[in-house]
Amino acid sequence: MGYYHSTYFAYGLRIPVDAHPWAETDRIDEELKAVRDQCPDVGHLTAGDYDRDMLFLVTKSNRVDLGEYGRASSATPEQRADWGRQLANAVDHLGYGHIRDLDAPSWLCIPDLS
Repeated sequence: MGYYHSTYFAYGLRIPVDAHPWAETDRIDEELKAVRDQCPDVGHLTAGDYDRDMLFLVTKSNRVDLGEYGRASSATPEQRADWGRQLANAVDHLGYGHIRDLDAPSWLCIPDLS
């Protein structure tokens, strides 16, 4: 058995969940279909430390493999504002709006070990 390392640069926010993040992904996929017109760029990402993955709602995401390098997107302020609006709509629609310590969307660097 080996390990696979990668890193993601993504624009989004972490969604703290009690269950394993993978348990939420099917529901997220289904529910985002209903608001695709409001959140066309929103998807999800699960990544983290081996069996302790975290859940993220993201718009733009680039994977960078070990030994490679990458850069975050050169998105304009207008694009980031649009992504922020889409993420806020998705958070509300998915029922995560009640989470007290939810961060504002931003560029994230997310290491992943699987």
